[in-house]
Amino acid sequence: MDVPRLVVVVILLLILFTSPDTQSPSPSQQRELDYQVTKERYALGLLNISSYGDFNTTANKWVNVTGLRKHDGYAWNLLPKVQKRAMQQRSLLVEAWNRSNQDEQVDTASDDTVPSNATLLKGSLNPEIPFYQNVTGIVRGRWVRSSLEDGIRPPVLNLTALVPRMAYSTDRYTRNLTGIEGGMLMRFDEKQSQITQIENTSVREITADLTLEDDQSSGNVWQMTLHGVHYPRDGSIILTTTGPRFAGIFALPHLALSPDSFASARKLLTQTLDMAIKTQERASETNALSPWSSSPESPSDFLLPAPSCEYLVYLQQHPRKARLSEIKMTEAELRDPTGRRDVKSLPLQISAVIFSPDCGFVLESKGPPHYAQQFGLHLQGPKLETYIQSSRRAILALGCIICGQIFLLLRQMREASTPSTKSRISLYTIGILTMGDGFVSFSLFLTSLFLNAAFLPLVATAFLAFFSASFLGMKFWMDIWTVQRPERVRNERRRNQEGQNAANNPSQAPSMPDQNTAIRLASADTLPLPVTAPQSGTSTASRLALSTALPTTSNRPQHPIPDDQTTSPPTAVEPPRENAQVNTARIELSSIYARFYFVLVVILLLSLHSTTWPSSLRAVYVRALSVSYLSFLAPQIYRNIIRNCRKALQWHFLVGQSILRCLPFAYFYLYRDNVLFVDADSNWMIALVGWLWCQICILVSQELFGPRFVVPLACSRFIPAAYDYHPILHEEDEEGGGSMPVGFTQASTSTTDAAMTTSTSSKLDSKKGDDRPKDKKMFDCAICMQALEVSIVPRDAENQGMSNSTPALGVGVKDWLFGRRAYM
Repeated sequence: MDVPRLVVVVILLLILFTSPDTQSPSPSQQRELDYQVTKERYALGLLNISSYGDFNTTANKWVNVTGLRKHDGYAWNLLPKVQKRAMQQRSLLVEAWNRSNQDEQVDTASDDTVPSNATLLKGSLNPEIPFYQNVTGIVRGRWVRSSLEDGIRPPVLNLTALVPRMAYSTDRYTRNLTGIEGGMLMRFDEKQSQITQIENTSVREITADLTLEDDQSSGNVWQMTLHGVHYPRDGSIILTTTGPRFAGIFALPHLALSPDSFASARKLLTQTLDMAIKTQERASETNALSPWSSSPESPSDFLLPAPSCEYLVYLQQHPRKARLSEIKMTEAELRDPTGRRDVKSLPLQISAVIFSPDCGFVLESKGPPHYAQQFGLHLQGPKLETYIQSSRRAILALGCIICGQIFLLLRQMREASTPSTKSRISLYTIGILTMGDGFVSFSLFLTSLFLNAAFLPLVATAFLAFFSASFLGMKFWMDIWTVQRPERVRNERRRNQEGQNAANNPSQAPSMPDQNTAIRLASADTLPLPVTAPQSGTSTASRLALSTALPTTSNRPQHPIPDDQTTSPPTAVEPPRENAQVNTARIELSSIYARFYFVLVVILLLSLHSTTWPSSLRAVYVRALSVSYLSFLAPQIYRNIIRNCRKALQWHFLVGQSILRCLPFAYFYLYRDNVLFVDADSNWMIALVGWLWCQICILVSQELFGPRFVVPLACSRFIPAAYDYHPILHEEDEEGGGSMPVGFTQASTSTTDAAMTTSTSSKLDSKKGDDRPKDKKMFDCAICMQALEVSIVPRDAENQGMSNSTPALGVGVKDWLFGRRAYM
């Protein structure tokens, strides 16, 4: 199967496996649905007749729902400590806000001093505390293992007694965190919920997606969906998971922190749960089996069920440094924009206490007062509307960067319009840049399918990246490939010939031809060195003799003319090979196109799959991909060395592309509140910039000191001999021939041309006068027909042991660096 068909098959399989399943439930699934609805109706009825304090483990009071029964064996003995820690967080925040309003210094309460419940709730009903009434947004931070679980052994559960109708495929719990700390991210959604008011307490329904990352335990990442209630007046949130082993949402009012919170949550949930159950009864799809599932998008829970840790989360908003009226005005402006410029959206800041009753661990968000501010500030993040605005700005900035890349690429394509210039450009340098633009284009197209609020900016920027990659980058890449194709054919033919010679003469090891051999081989693939170039074991007089002994006859083979009287059998005429070569080139071109897009799709799929990897492995992959992408100048350095040439790419292209390609990395690694929530790492950003700067410095050294300046002397024998386009001329060379080195590149150059060039240069020298320095000579260029002044190494400097490749005493550093290239 060829590559294009394979790509089509892979895409079809992805569409097939990712398409939603909307078929009607089977009879067994229908029975399970009926059982689930009956169980939910019973739990809802039990909630209607319950009251605050019915679930109290210290008083040996239990509720007959899954997870809240005594024989279930959950670690509910930790619940009072967890609730007291949550109330303590609220009390400290409210007290700090009250003191800040009175312009008093905020005192940090001791962790060991735990006030009573009445003192903890004092001030929480103050209606003037500036809490966000709607916390729809994204927050992230760090979690640490709490000291509340010290001395508590994890419970041992009987899964068969808990869920007799479910057979688990393993007894190993998922979502179990065993490390010391890790990352945490929460996405809140309460856009469509309504506020229920009961006396002095208001409550609204909320849903959150929680992502927990364990740094120490092989970097596992766990995702889950939680449902609960939000109390806008005091800024507290209670969330819980719901599953076959824990009736979380039905037991949530029993886990409230006060009688008022219990009453308002029960009233709200009896209404919303009843409507959800009715919708569940009328639904005919299999995804309605568990509307409160903690993993609704994971089909493995139905195919290969495994026990998972259940979570109970207590969250507390931090008061903002603004008035409550300003907070409400900000929310109204974000929800329904009117163009007001005096509205500033403040970020969300939330403290968290996470408790797992079946796995028996307690986690807390990292921040004051237990940790200094430089170690963490609990959970922080933008409101959803602010996040969307930031995403649009970031996408527009990326579009401007891509426009700059297109402008530089168009200028470079215009400058590299000749085959000579294209032959010096590295194919892999342009290929890496094109691959990067294609990766950005595909990524933005996929993101636009999920982020509807920024669909237009995403699609527009994706089109620019696609245009840069497919129409400009690939065209330039293919032009370079076409120009360099004969070179690759010659190199392959030479390697095959060397392989055959090595097979015929196994005793002779293949070696790189030296410079003398390169001069003697007139039919070599690489150009011979000029006669003015340094030669091992050859003196100046020998070089001058060699310059006068160059052959002037043509190398064309002489074919005898047959006698027209003699008869000979007709010879078969070989068919023209031009059509075959054109067809071969087209086939190779199409295969390169297919390989390019196949590699691009593979990298994209691998990057998507890396989001499920452990954090350490994912970090290694991202950094390796970043280094590979910012190494686009390394292939050009290598080609300059191999071909012994420079001036392949324009400096405005090299510097401009380097800066533009680094800007997205600087945004993610230096700006903490980036849209992808990448952890800021200034050290890694400095390393990336340093690596790119090293490549630019090597290119500058190749421009000043020669393409092979960076190659150690011990490794020079592994580099093929190449023509030196910019040698330093010696005074003996000028006296012996007087012509430019380019005049000696062809073996058919006649001595008459050399004499004419010599006479012309002598005339120009006489016009200059005797006061002209001896280290300067005038030559006329055979290409541009202009008189040029070229630096010459005096005879006395050479006698002092100065080599051809270093600046002589009579030639200044400036002349050595720049004068030698004045004629090219």
